[in-house]
Amino acid sequence: MYNEPMEEKSGLTRLMDGVSAFNKKLAVFAGWVVVVMMLTITYDVAARYLFNAPTTWSFEINRYMLIMVVFLGGAWTLPAGGHVSVDIFTETLSQERQQKLDLVVSVMAAVYMLVFFWESLIFTYDAWNHGVRSTEYLAWPLWPIRFMLVIGSGSLFLEYLIRIIKNSMVIREQAELRYR
Repeated sequence: MYNEPMEEKSGLTRLMDGVSAFNKKLAVFAGWVVVVMMLTITYDVAARYLFNAPTTWSFEINRYMLIMVVFLGGAWTLPAGGHVSVDIFTETLSQERQQKLDLVVSVMAAVYMLVFFWESLIFTYDAWNHGVRSTEYLAWPLWPIRFMLVIGSGSLFLEYLIRIIKNSMVIREQAELRYR
């Protein structure tokens, strides 16, 4: 038995793999946040209906955790195929045209996510700089939860860049095969 030499991954491939691995860790963390949400909501319901003693903090905390789940899980959801898409039109296209359309859509989405990232950064900095706090019972500082928007939009932007690179490589390979 012999060992085949392993193909050396390029720096770009390693970087893309690293981004995807980071996004997976964010998604796992978001999954655990869902578990904590479930437990706090269950506690609140039990306290309310069994002991007539509702919590004052559950609703506010769960709203913040929901923001974390949505934004931290979004980047992992893209390559997993979990984002909403309408494929009535695209399923009639050839594989090559689907690839090109996905490239165009990914570029548009990446631009959107870059703008969203920038605006989230400003939004978060403003909350941190001015000491913005929630107006509810806990009166927590809002910059940490707003920072989840920064992390999530930045991660999703990077995941769209990966998608753009991969689509571009496939389209280029298809063109090279066609012209051989």
